[in-house]
Amino acid sequence: MKMVKSLLLGSAAGLVAVAGAQAADLPVKAKPVEYVKICSLYGDGFYYIPGTDICLKVGGQMQADFYWNARGNGHAHFDVADGAQDRSVSAFSSRARSDWSFDARSQTPYGTLRAYLYLRIDNTDQNTLAVQAPRAFIQWAGWTVGHVKSLSDPDGIFGGGNGARGLFQGTNHSDTGANGNTEITYTWELGNGLSLTGGAAERRVKSITNLSVAGVWSVGAAPTTSIAGEDYPNPFAVFRINQAWGAASVTVVGNPIRSTYYTANTPGFGACNTQPGTTFCDYPSDKWGWATMFGTSINVPWISPGDRTGGYAQYSVGAGAYGVGNNNIGAGLFQGGNNVALGAFTDAVYLNGTGFELTTAWTAGWWYEHWWTPQFSTTVAANYTDISYNDTVVNNRWFCGGGGAAAQNVTLAATTSCDPGYHFWTAQTHIDWYPVPGFRLAVSALYSRVDMPALDGTSITLSKASGLRPTGTYTAKNGGIIAGAFRASREFPVGN
Repeated sequence: MKMVKSLLLGSAAGLVAVAGAQAADLPVKAKPVEYVKICSLYGDGFYYIPGTDICLKVGGQMQADFYWNARGNGHAHFDVADGAQDRSVSAFSSRARSDWSFDARSQTPYGTLRAYLYLRIDNTDQNTLAVQAPRAFIQWAGWTVGHVKSLSDPDGIFGGGNGARGLFQGTNHSDTGANGNTEITYTWELGNGLSLTGGAAERRVKSITNLSVAGVWSVGAAPTTSIAGEDYPNPFAVFRINQAWGAASVTVVGNPIRSTYYTANTPGFGACNTQPGTTFCDYPSDKWGWATMFGTSINVPWISPGDRTGGYAQYSVGAGAYGVGNNNIGAGLFQGGNNVALGAFTDAVYLNGTGFELTTAWTAGWWYEHWWTPQFSTTVAANYTDISYNDTVVNNRWFCGGGGAAAQNVTLAATTSCDPGYHFWTAQTHIDWYPVPGFRLAVSALYSRVDMPALDGTSITLSKASGLRPTGTYTAKNGGIIAGAFRASREFPVGN
């Protein structure tokens, strides 16, 4: 028995010794390596790029849109683009969108250096693939250079994913939120949420039309433009305030009005008729158009937490893209009973041998967003636009062949006022449900209407019509159209 006990104890001691020796030979466990380090300097979601002092935030959004009586870009059918309303025009359209953002920041002796890239991939209406970069800019020491949502855009706008997050592309306000604009600006921070920004941006224009050329105005297309090349960007200045109650801004913009050449002889240019519209011909003296814009967004949490309201007003002379917006290119809505609502939108018109007559355009709008619960909200909005021509253009019937103008594709009786100015207004609502943060389900309804103060009820003849509409006699009639939309979208991280 003693012998067995001695053998067992000896074996155990041997095993312990061997195990200890093997343990001593094992490598020491390495400390965990922090491959991704959180950067808290610029808010949530930023991480240091390994081996650098640059902080990067990556975000994204997936979105599916389905429209009725609107194009896949969210622009409702009311105008010359889809206003024919015949069997060739698709009432239904769709869009699948993927957005990716990359925000890189680092500190310098002159403040934060920021580089921002926003990539967008759209599949619109039967898989038409489009890849673009709506944002690609650098910010440093007060400067912003590159492709941005223009710093001249007013606060408080509605639509295009801005302001109150409308589902339709806005047509009654100046907004570059969807596509961006290339510009260079400098911002002075004045303290207490006040700032002043000055800059110059890629021009945003409407047609500059020579009405001495036949057929440049027709229902079914924007008036043909004779705009000259861009010599310099459009200057602007913005005063902005951001406070706990909301934000507001006032903008002033200059828009150079420049055309190409006349198409007929003028004094000193007798060879123009041999090659009209070339350097053999003279041209109108350059002129400046201008616009001013105001907008505000106000938080009203005392009504319900999260509630907001906002409004904007824009006025322009020879700068319609700022006084109304890029998406409104003219009215051409065909309706039942051989009726059509029509109108022309330009920055300026002229005749051979004359100077520019600038177009006046203005718009105003308001919206309110109410949160019934933290997950459910309703938004309502309305806006109104006026596009008008001066007495020289109207009284001399420039759009109808008067004063030396050429015949157009729209003919009115001599007893009818030849005024293509029009009013355009919309009313809309959208209802949003957020089942979880960053996941949105929304439906929207939009009513768009075109009113023609001078032409309503008159008889017109179209020698060129839109889509499959025939040429012939129509009745100019105020009219409108209803559009609907559904959206599902997922944003990550939330608040990106």
